[in-house]
Amino acid sequence: MRILMIGPDAKAKGGMATVIANFKQHFNSENHDIRYLATWKEGSLWTRMKATAVSILQIRSRIRRENIDIVHVHMAQDGSFFRKALLILQAKKECAVVLHIHASQFDVFYQKSHPRVQKYIRYILGKPDKVVVLSEEWARFYNELTEVPVSVIENAVEMPAVNKYNPDARNVIMFGRIGERKGSYDVLKIAAAVGQQFPDVRFYLYGDGELEQVSTKLEELHLENVILGGWVDAATKETILENAVLHILPSYHEGLPMAILETMAYGIPNLSTAVGGIPQAIQHAKNGILIEAGNTAKLEAEIIQFLGDKTMRKQYSEAAFTTIKNRFSMKQYQQKWEKCYVNMEEIT
Repeated sequence: MRILMIGPDAKAKGGMATVIANFKQHFNSENHDIRYLATWKEGSLWTRMKATAVSILQIRSRIRRENIDIVHVHMAQDGSFFRKALLILQAKKECAVVLHIHASQFDVFYQKSHPRVQKYIRYILGKPDKVVVLSEEWARFYNELTEVPVSVIENAVEMPAVNKYNPDARNVIMFGRIGERKGSYDVLKIAAAVGQQFPDVRFYLYGDGELEQVSTKLEELHLENVILGGWVDAATKETILENAVLHILPSYHEGLPMAILETMAYGIPNLSTAVGGIPQAIQHAKNGILIEAGNTAKLEAEIIQFLGDKTMRKQYSEAAFTTIKNRFSMKQYQQKWEKCYVNMEEIT
């Protein structure tokens, strides 16, 4: 089967682009041939608008010219929804469509929308032949908005051959868009207290987003143990992972973050919140730590306990590595998508 995958350029920032990059690098099937159409590229407003416009203008001709059987659309909320809605409407005129939703706040996006926009959202969600989401929690949400079959396929990552975790490392890291949704400001609230007990530990926040606001807050709080690392490429990320003792992501809304899976694949324990699909990857007190979003007292206490217990660090590391190997490997991911594509063929 020939699949046309639609979403951001694989070199763009963000988890959705990482998922597409993984498809390009690792998906290898005798039965399915995937081609790619970028709807978003990093750069100026003109660059981004051009990518969207070209994708909308080209999609039907590409489907016909390349005899595409299925269009696989990656979608988030807000602008991503409206861009992909136009592409879904175009693609549906030519072939089957599977809608792959990565949105971390689609529920908020829907609830805050005008009733007419809500109606349009439900209309678009009714167009694909299948909807794929990242967790059972999100499946329940979308089942309330559409009668289209909703399936769960969790994200996946490539793994090192062996667990590379260093339990004596002193860097606590955080990957993702820096801002309130990811809990970045909660980290700033507890950094000083952690620093008093572990003066050699540093918090590194990697990503784009509210960099100026967070930088200003760091100066106000006189935090010297929190460093903004900016956005990092794959080569730099590997070095960062090899020197990390813990990955934290105290998010308020999520799908199933690639950052959690990537760090667990390196054997790095995670401290995160019980939102979205995160509990599917992190089992509290077994392979990592889960807290309630916004509970900074718990965030502080759990980090301090973790940093003071080397046995815990080793146990969580081995369990995290095994979790990814058994449930979130690229091989299993490909098998799930091949099955999805075959089922789509039966629909058409």
